[in-house]
Amino acid sequence: MSKCAICNGKTEKKLVSVTFKRYGKEFTYHNIKVKVCSNCSEEFLDGPTITKIEREIREKVFEKAA
Repeated sequence: MSKCAICNGKTEKKLVSVTFKRYGKEFTYHNIKVKVCSNCSEEFLDGPTITKIEREIREKVFEKAA
């Protein structure tokens, strides 16, 4: 287990739904692996997951615009 960057509480891995607001739209992803603080409930996504989701959002937005 790792510690929360906000409050130093313990974090645990969970699957959650995450909504991103980009380009004036909302994009919801389900069953995303995150670390959640058991003390303050802050959710942390890892870098590769964020990169993948951001890429998918850009593709969806700009694919529809083309």
